[in-house]
Amino acid sequence: MKFFHVITQFLLITLVGSKVVKAEDIHYEYIVIGAGAAGLSAAYKLRDLNKNFLVLEKETHAGGIAENGVRGRFSYAKGTEYLGKPEGYLAHVIHKLNVQMVEIPSPMDASFFRGKIHIGANSLAKLTIEQSGKQEFQKFINLLNSPEYMTVNQLKQLDHMTAKEWLDQHQISPFIQQRYEIMARGLFGANLSDISALSFIPEAQFDYVDVNEVDELMFPSSESGSWTTEKGIASIATTIADHLAENILYQSTVKKIRKVQHGYQVDFLSEGNVHTLTAQKVILATPAPVAAYIAKEVLTEKQKTFLRKVKYAQYATVALFSDKPLFNKAFDLAIIDGETVTDLYDATWVERNLAPNLEGVKEYIASAYLAPKSATDKSLLKNSDAELLDIIYQELNHIVPNIKQDIKGYDIRRFYNAYPIFDKGYFTRLYKMKSSSSDVYLAGDYMAYPTFDAAFESGLDAVMKAEKDK
Repeated sequence: MKFFHVITQFLLITLVGSKVVKAEDIHYEYIVIGAGAAGLSAAYKLRDLNKNFLVLEKETHAGGIAENGVRGRFSYAKGTEYLGKPEGYLAHVIHKLNVQMVEIPSPMDASFFRGKIHIGANSLAKLTIEQSGKQEFQKFINLLNSPEYMTVNQLKQLDHMTAKEWLDQHQISPFIQQRYEIMARGLFGANLSDISALSFIPEAQFDYVDVNEVDELMFPSSESGSWTTEKGIASIATTIADHLAENILYQSTVKKIRKVQHGYQVDFLSEGNVHTLTAQKVILATPAPVAAYIAKEVLTEKQKTFLRKVKYAQYATVALFSDKPLFNKAFDLAIIDGETVTDLYDATWVERNLAPNLEGVKEYIASAYLAPKSATDKSLLKNSDAELLDIIYQELNHIVPNIKQDIKGYDIRRFYNAYPIFDKGYFTRLYKMKSSSSDVYLAGDYMAYPTFDAAFESGLDAVMKAEKDK
């Protein structure tokens, strides 16, 4: 999206062949900590530059919040569900590795409001006109198109007000605000009073790419504008990780980074033992709180100040297994007047549409996404599995009658540092922090925007800055 680019400008043991080599015996040019989107991006670029590097990842797999599960014949997302059409460095890597992207079949979106399901974007547009009025809806679309032409000072003003303040300032109708309150909680784990207007607008714009008139929304499009792979976004991460296999050390939890004569010493725990290795430069591709803790001895004061101000939202996903469909009319059902459950996805939607032989398979997976009421609400993940399931049964029973009886199993994934909250002044703080210099470089969605593709771009940015700082 054009506006997104405006924002980004504004702002141990490792195997070598068949020989076992102690990590302590090797001095690396780079150590990358974390194999999520940012870490994989940084590592892929370092491979291209023929650098001597190692990635340390605490989990048994790569991908971070882009994680998949498998049940019977189907894969299902536990975190990130989809992207906009890949652009920039992500598109380059996808092409180089021949990752087969697919556009999510329409209808992509459905909405539940006051007891009725509205299927497709045109149906939601009609509902919005019914609840808000055509003129009010048109005003909102016009407003979303205006920031592309704003000055830097005007963008700063958007950064220093909340999305709620911006919507109220322009007297946007209560229904539209209600719609985007659910969107904000579903995408960011935060409400409209938590996030800045500057972080909110790109997501709202995405709903109306190339739309100028409300009347244009009345003609259903065969294109969803959202992309994934047949097996989900996690396939991008696993493909890159496979390509970098000999450079990634899994189940390696970094405990401390310190400055030494020839660079940095990294202490990490693996297989119950503490190992040490050294590198000239370090790229921290972990959530901000983790980066702040493990690198507190080597970060600049600007970096530490910035990291302390990054807040995170919690989140939970629950994959529900059944032998009959819970919801299969669209890819994503947004629950506009929901409480804790913001979305219900048909996790088999893409595979069934791409493989006709799966049409009659009596296996179904619906993924419920549970979000806190606000960024400061930390109560969600205190619930046990049984309590999370009770929330789902209570909130979805009026959408899927007898849902409790239909569920044959489940898979719950909790994210304690799910999304960084781009609150008031976030982009201004980020711009100032990026101007500081150090041989320890920060990467991740909190360094760009809370999406997989933005996190991926931040990994490239970290490498390019590190190379420039030689």
